[in-house]
Amino acid sequence: VRASSHGGQPWAGRWYLQPLTYHLEGQPEAEHLLRAAVVYPPPLPLAHGRLLCALELAASSEAPGVLLSPATRPSHGWTEADVTPYLVPGNGSVRSLALRHICVRAGRAGDSDATLAPSQPFLLLYLNDTQAGLAPPAAEPFRHRRDTGTLAHDLPGYLREQGGEKSDCSLRPFPVSFAQLGWDHWIIAPHRYNPRYCKGACPHLLRYDYHAPNHAVVQSFVHQLVDANVPRPSCVPYRYSPISVLMIERDGGILYKEYENMIAESCTCR
Repeated sequence: VRASSHGGQPWAGRWYLQPLTYHLEGQPEAEHLLRAAVVYPPPLPLAHGRLLCALELAASSEAPGVLLSPATRPSHGWTEADVTPYLVPGNGSVRSLALRHICVRAGRAGDSDATLAPSQPFLLLYLNDTQAGLAPPAAEPFRHRRDTGTLAHDLPGYLREQGGEKSDCSLRPFPVSFAQLGWDHWIIAPHRYNPRYCKGACPHLLRYDYHAPNHAVVQSFVHQLVDANVPRPSCVPYRYSPISVLMIERDGGILYKEYENMIAESCTCR
């Protein structure tokens, strides 16, 4: 989906500011949106520097001026930022997406750079056609993510796996008390916490939301197609969050401390 730009002169000194709106009214009702990403080029080389760009979600009551973080940071090639949460809030859907394309000239600009316009980002939609009888051709059982240099697969089977079957790699709860761990003699509070853990089989087609490295994708193919003795990737935590505790020091003092990487927040396959 290409953006419709509006506003006056985007350049103001070293800064470039261009409001962009992506309209989704033309999306057929039979096609369900699985994922959406804004794709944009890397920093442009200038005669005496670079043109650095970023994307900002237009301010709203739900998301006041969110700066979109790229899913990858390649040294060359195109970059993409996931905007699925802003297009599919809850069970509904949004009919347009408003962004601001912000760029700045880093370094001294030459005469040829003064009016250089960056390439306009576009919106990439991953859709599932729910019309009966429209099965994907046998010759093309899945699509590859070729734009950002990752081998993870988004389609098909995304919806089927997205529900999080009990056997699939997923985050599981495990509340535990510090008394059970034998730490209650020095941790005052909290008494319990839920570290959570990852368990389950890694899918044959690793979905994008697993954040699996390319090595895991290749290992999965090797297991399926070359040698079953090579194990499938393992289900392990991907991201963690800290917890804060009140603890008793050896001298009897009370200390507030934050321990990093104590709660598993998501899982991956490696």
